[in-house]
Amino acid sequence: MALHWDDARYFLALARTGQIGKAAELLGVSNITLSRRLKQIQTESVAPLWTRSRNGLELSDEGRRLVAYFERVEAELDAAQDFMAGQVSGEIAGTVRVAAPEGFVNQIVSPHLDAFVAAYPKLRLEIVPQTPGFSMSRRQADLAVMVGEPTEPELAHEHLSDYGLGVYATASYLDAHGTPSTVEDLTDHRLIGYVEDLLFSPRLNLQRSIWNQWTSTLSVYSPVAQVEAVSSGAGIGVLHTFLIRDRALVRILPDLKLTRAFYLVSHQNTTHVPRIQAALGFLRSLAQYIPDDVSP
Repeated sequence: MALHWDDARYFLALARTGQIGKAAELLGVSNITLSRRLKQIQTESVAPLWTRSRNGLELSDEGRRLVAYFERVEAELDAAQDFMAGQVSGEIAGTVRVAAPEGFVNQIVSPHLDAFVAAYPKLRLEIVPQTPGFSMSRRQADLAVMVGEPTEPELAHEHLSDYGLGVYATASYLDAHGTPSTVEDLTDHRLIGYVEDLLFSPRLNLQRSIWNQWTSTLSVYSPVAQVEAVSSGAGIGVLHTFLIRDRALVRILPDLKLTRAFYLVSHQNTTHVPRIQAALGFLRSLAQYIPDDVSP
Protein backbone atom coordinates (compact mmCIF):
# COMPACT_ATOMS: atom_id res chain seq x y z
CA MET A 1 0.00 0.00 0.00
CA ALA A 2 1.31 3.47 -0.92
CA LEU A 3 0.42 5.82 1.91
CA HIS A 4 -0.69 9.34 1.05
CA TRP A 5 -1.11 12.45 3.17
CA ASP A 6 -4.89 11.99 3.19
CA ASP A 7 -4.33 8.63 4.89
CA ALA A 8 -2.38 10.38 7.64
CA ARG A 9 -4.99 13.15 7.98
CA TYR A 10 -7.81 10.63 8.24
CA PHE A 11 -6.04 8.43 10.75
CA LEU A 12 -4.92 11.37 12.90
CA ALA A 13 -8.46 12.74 12.97
CA LEU A 14 -9.73 9.37 14.16
CA ALA A 15 -6.98 9.17 16.80
CA ARG A 16 -7.79 12.63 18.13
CA THR A 17 -11.56 12.34 18.23
CA GLY A 18 -12.08 8.62 18.84
CA GLN A 19 -15.25 8.62 16.74
CA ILE A 20 -15.94 8.28 13.02
CA GLY A 21 -18.63 10.96 13.02
CA LYS A 22 -16.54 13.58 14.81
CA ALA A 23 -13.47 12.78 12.71
CA ALA A 24 -15.46 13.10 9.48
CA GLU A 25 -16.89 16.44 10.63
CA LEU A 26 -13.41 17.67 11.51
CA LEU A 27 -12.12 16.69 8.06
CA GLY A 28 -15.15 17.91 6.12
CA VAL A 29 -15.81 14.50 4.52
CA SER A 30 -18.66 12.03 4.74
CA ASN A 31 -18.73 9.20 7.27
CA ILE A 32 -18.79 6.74 4.38
CA THR A 33 -15.67 8.21 2.76
CA LEU A 34 -13.76 8.20 6.03
CA SER A 35 -14.87 4.69 6.99
CA ARG A 36 -13.89 3.28 3.60
CA ARG A 37 -10.42 4.83 3.74
CA LEU A 38 -9.81 3.74 7.34
CA LYS A 39 -10.91 0.22 6.45
CA GLN A 40 -8.35 0.19 3.64
CA ILE A 41 -5.59 1.36 6.02
CA GLN A 42 -6.55 -1.35 8.51
CA THR A 43 -6.63 -4.01 5.77
CA GLU A 44 -3.03 -3.21 4.85
CA SER A 45 -1.85 -3.54 8.47
CA VAL A 46 -0.84 -6.91 9.89
CA ALA A 47 -1.86 -5.90 13.43
CA PRO A 48 -5.15 -4.25 14.48
CA LEU A 49 -4.80 -0.48 14.69
CA TRP A 50 -7.86 0.15 16.87
CA THR A 51 -10.58 -1.59 18.82
CA ARG A 52 -14.17 -0.62 19.42
CA SER A 53 -15.41 0.42 22.85
CA ARG A 54 -18.54 1.97 24.31
CA ASN A 55 -17.01 5.41 23.84
CA GLY A 56 -15.96 4.91 20.23
CA LEU A 57 -12.67 3.66 18.80
CA GLU A 58 -9.52 3.22 20.87
CA LEU A 59 -6.07 2.89 19.34
CA SER A 60 -4.00 -0.24 19.84
CA ASP A 61 -0.29 -0.04 20.61
CA GLU A 62 0.39 -0.38 16.88
CA GLY A 63 -2.12 2.38 16.16
CA ARG A 64 -0.37 4.72 18.56
CA ARG A 65 2.96 3.96 16.89
CA LEU A 66 1.43 4.84 13.52
CA VAL A 67 0.14 8.11 15.01
CA ALA A 68 3.69 8.98 16.07
CA TYR A 69 4.92 8.48 12.48
CA PHE A 70 2.07 10.51 11.03
CA GLU A 71 2.54 13.34 13.52
CA ARG A 72 6.18 13.67 12.50
CA VAL A 73 5.04 13.97 8.90
CA GLU A 74 2.42 16.51 9.93
CA ALA A 75 5.00 18.59 11.79
CA GLU A 76 7.36 18.61 8.81
CA LEU A 77 4.55 19.69 6.49
CA ASP A 78 3.65 22.46 8.93
CA ALA A 79 7.25 23.61 8.96
CA ALA A 80 7.38 23.51 5.16
CA GLN A 81 4.15 25.49 4.95
CA ASP A 82 5.55 28.11 7.32
CA PHE A 83 8.73 28.24 5.24
CA MET A 84 6.80 28.77 2.01
CA ALA A 85 4.59 31.45 3.60
CA GLY A 86 7.70 33.19 4.90
CA GLN A 87 9.25 33.06 1.45
CA VAL A 88 6.25 34.95 0.09
CA SER A 89 5.69 37.50 2.86
CA GLY A 90 9.15 37.63 4.41
CA GLU A 91 7.51 37.17 7.84
CA ILE A 92 6.36 34.35 10.09
CA ALA A 93 2.69 33.68 9.34
CA GLY A 94 -0.06 31.22 10.20
CA THR A 95 -2.19 30.44 13.23
CA VAL A 96 -1.22 29.23 16.70
CA ARG A 97 -3.87 28.11 19.17
CA VAL A 98 -2.95 28.48 22.85
CA ALA A 99 -5.00 27.03 25.69
CA ALA A 100 -4.50 28.82 29.00
CA PRO A 101 -6.27 29.52 32.31
CA GLU A 102 -8.54 32.56 32.36
CA GLY A 103 -6.64 34.42 35.07
CA PHE A 104 -3.33 33.93 33.30
CA VAL A 105 -4.81 35.25 30.06
CA ASN A 106 -6.50 38.27 31.66
CA GLN A 107 -3.63 39.45 33.83
CA ILE A 108 -0.49 38.16 32.12
CA VAL A 109 -1.13 37.56 28.40
CA SER A 110 -3.59 40.28 27.37
CA PRO A 111 -1.61 43.30 28.65
CA HIS A 112 1.35 42.27 26.46
CA LEU A 113 -0.36 41.26 23.24
CA ASP A 114 0.59 44.54 21.61
CA ALA A 115 4.26 43.51 21.74
CA PHE A 116 3.45 40.16 20.15
CA VAL A 117 1.41 41.75 17.34
CA ALA A 118 4.18 44.29 16.68
CA ALA A 119 6.78 41.52 16.41
CA TYR A 120 4.64 39.12 14.32
CA PRO A 121 2.00 41.07 12.39
CA LYS A 122 1.25 38.12 10.08
CA LEU A 123 0.86 35.57 12.89
CA ARG A 124 -2.64 34.89 14.18
CA LEU A 125 -2.97 33.93 17.84
CA GLU A 126 -6.04 32.06 19.11
CA ILE A 127 -6.43 31.83 22.90
CA VAL A 128 -8.93 29.27 24.18
CA PRO A 129 -9.97 28.02 27.66
CA GLN A 130 -9.13 24.66 29.17
CA THR A 131 -12.62 23.34 29.69
CA PRO A 132 -13.36 19.90 31.22
CA GLY A 133 -12.32 17.27 28.69
CA PHE A 134 -9.65 19.46 27.12
CA SER A 135 -6.77 17.37 25.77
CA MET A 136 -3.45 18.45 24.34
CA SER A 137 -2.87 14.86 23.23
CA ARG A 138 -5.89 15.16 20.95
CA ARG A 139 -4.36 18.30 19.41
CA GLN A 140 -7.04 20.64 20.68
CA ALA A 141 -4.34 23.32 20.93
CA ASP A 142 -0.83 23.87 19.62
CA LEU A 143 0.46 25.13 22.98
CA ALA A 144 -0.88 25.29 26.50
CA VAL A 145 -0.11 26.93 29.80
CA MET A 146 -1.07 24.41 32.49
CA VAL A 147 -1.02 24.22 36.25
CA GLY A 148 1.32 21.33 37.09
CA GLU A 149 3.27 19.02 34.82
CA PRO A 150 1.39 17.04 32.17
CA THR A 151 1.56 13.27 32.46
CA GLU A 152 1.31 12.37 28.77
CA PRO A 153 4.75 11.19 27.59
CA GLU A 154 4.24 12.53 24.07
CA LEU A 155 4.02 16.11 25.31
CA ALA A 156 7.02 18.37 25.85
CA HIS A 157 6.87 20.72 28.84
CA GLU A 158 8.96 23.26 30.68
CA HIS A 159 8.56 25.14 33.93
CA LEU A 160 7.32 28.66 33.24
CA SER A 161 6.84 30.21 36.68
CA ASP A 162 5.67 29.60 40.22
CA TYR A 163 2.84 31.65 41.69
CA GLY A 164 1.36 32.04 45.14
CA LEU A 165 -2.12 31.90 46.63
CA GLY A 166 -3.50 33.01 49.96
CA VAL A 167 -6.70 33.49 51.94
CA TYR A 168 -8.26 36.94 51.54
CA ALA A 169 -11.25 39.06 52.53
CA THR A 170 -12.15 42.75 52.60
CA ALA A 171 -11.67 44.84 55.74
CA SER A 172 -15.40 45.59 55.73
CA TYR A 173 -16.29 41.88 55.72
CA LEU A 174 -13.91 41.19 58.59
CA ASP A 175 -15.26 44.17 60.57
CA ALA A 176 -18.77 42.79 60.20
CA HIS A 177 -18.06 39.08 60.73
CA GLY A 178 -14.80 38.92 62.66
CA THR A 179 -11.36 37.74 61.61
CA PRO A 180 -10.73 33.98 61.77
CA SER A 181 -7.63 33.15 63.79
CA THR A 182 -7.54 29.40 62.98
CA VAL A 183 -8.53 27.41 59.94
CA GLU A 184 -11.38 25.85 61.92
CA ASP A 185 -12.87 29.33 62.40
CA LEU A 186 -13.64 29.36 58.69
CA THR A 187 -16.68 27.21 59.53
CA ASP A 188 -18.44 30.33 60.78
CA HIS A 189 -17.82 32.38 57.63
CA ARG A 190 -19.13 32.75 54.11
CA LEU A 191 -16.65 30.93 51.90
CA ILE A 192 -16.19 31.47 48.16
CA GLY A 193 -14.84 28.67 45.96
CA TYR A 194 -15.16 26.76 42.72
CA VAL A 195 -18.00 24.80 41.17
CA GLU A 196 -16.14 21.55 41.69
CA ASP A 197 -17.63 19.48 38.88
CA LEU A 198 -16.56 22.14 36.35
CA LEU A 199 -12.88 22.06 37.30
CA PHE A 200 -10.51 21.09 34.49
CA SER A 201 -8.47 19.07 37.01
CA PRO A 202 -8.98 18.11 40.70
CA ARG A 203 -5.58 19.64 41.49
CA LEU A 204 -7.16 23.04 40.78
CA ASN A 205 -9.43 22.69 43.82
CA LEU A 206 -7.36 25.19 45.77
CA GLN A 207 -9.78 25.66 48.63
CA ARG A 208 -9.67 21.98 49.56
CA SER A 209 -5.87 22.17 49.39
CA ILE A 210 -5.98 24.91 52.02
CA TRP A 211 -8.52 23.10 54.21
CA ASN A 212 -10.06 19.76 53.28
CA GLN A 213 -13.34 20.68 55.01
CA TRP A 214 -13.83 23.82 52.96
CA THR A 215 -17.49 24.07 51.89
CA SER A 216 -18.29 27.00 49.65
CA THR A 217 -21.33 29.14 50.37
CA LEU A 218 -20.82 30.82 47.00
CA SER A 219 -19.43 28.74 44.13
CA VAL A 220 -18.00 30.60 41.15
CA TYR A 221 -16.42 28.83 38.18
CA SER A 222 -13.83 31.51 37.47
CA PRO A 223 -10.85 32.60 39.61
CA VAL A 224 -11.21 36.10 38.17
CA ALA A 225 -14.86 36.21 39.22
CA GLN A 226 -13.88 34.91 42.67
CA VAL A 227 -11.59 37.92 43.08
CA GLU A 228 -14.53 40.18 42.23
CA ALA A 229 -16.79 38.34 44.67
CA VAL A 230 -14.29 38.60 47.53
CA SER A 231 -13.60 42.27 46.67
CA SER A 232 -17.33 43.00 46.93
CA GLY A 233 -17.30 41.83 50.55
CA ALA A 234 -19.28 38.66 49.84
CA GLY A 235 -16.96 36.38 51.83
CA ILE A 236 -13.54 34.77 52.17
CA GLY A 237 -11.68 33.19 49.27
CA VAL A 238 -8.41 31.54 48.27
CA LEU A 239 -7.07 33.86 45.59
CA HIS A 240 -4.17 33.95 43.14
CA THR A 241 -1.88 36.69 44.33
CA PHE A 242 -1.05 37.85 40.81
CA LEU A 243 -4.76 38.57 40.28
CA ILE A 244 -5.12 40.97 43.23
CA ARG A 245 -2.19 43.34 42.89
CA ASP A 246 -4.35 46.46 42.97
CA ARG A 247 -7.08 45.21 45.30
CA ALA A 248 -7.70 46.51 48.83
CA LEU A 249 -7.86 43.05 50.38
CA VAL A 250 -6.66 41.75 53.72
CA ARG A 251 -4.65 38.55 53.89
CA ILE A 252 -5.86 36.37 56.74
CA LEU A 253 -4.41 33.18 58.18
CA PRO A 254 -1.04 34.11 56.61
CA ASP A 255 0.47 30.71 57.41
CA LEU A 256 -1.99 29.16 54.95
CA LYS A 257 -0.08 29.61 51.70
CA LEU A 258 -0.05 27.64 48.51
CA THR A 259 2.49 27.63 45.72
CA ARG A 260 1.59 26.32 42.31
CA ALA A 261 3.50 26.27 39.04
CA PHE A 262 2.63 27.14 35.47
CA TYR A 263 4.08 24.83 32.82
CA LEU A 264 4.43 25.60 29.15
CA VAL A 265 3.27 22.54 27.19
CA SER A 266 3.83 21.75 23.53
CA HIS A 267 3.88 18.84 21.10
CA GLN A 268 7.32 17.30 20.76
CA ASN A 269 7.19 17.19 16.98
CA THR A 270 6.20 20.82 16.39
CA THR A 271 8.55 22.93 18.50
CA HIS A 272 10.81 23.58 15.46
CA VAL A 273 7.94 25.00 13.39
CA PRO A 274 8.60 28.76 13.05
CA ARG A 275 5.14 29.96 14.13
CA ILE A 276 5.24 27.64 17.15
CA GLN A 277 8.73 28.86 18.04
CA ALA A 278 7.50 32.47 17.89
CA ALA A 279 4.56 31.80 20.19
CA LEU A 280 6.75 29.81 22.59
CA GLY A 281 9.19 32.70 22.81
CA PHE A 282 6.37 35.12 23.56
CA LEU A 283 4.92 32.91 26.31
CA ARG A 284 8.35 32.37 27.88
CA SER A 285 8.84 36.13 28.04
CA LEU A 286 5.71 36.47 30.18
CA ALA A 287 7.27 34.66 33.15
CA GLN A 288 8.82 37.92 34.34
CA TYR A 289 5.34 39.35 34.92
CA ILE A 290 4.16 36.57 37.26
CA PRO A 291 4.96 37.38 40.91
CA ASP A 292 5.14 34.26 43.05
CA ASP A 293 3.55 36.15 45.95
CA VAL A 294 2.57 39.60 47.18
CA SER A 295 2.77 41.22 50.58
CA PRO A 296 -0.37 40.95 52.71
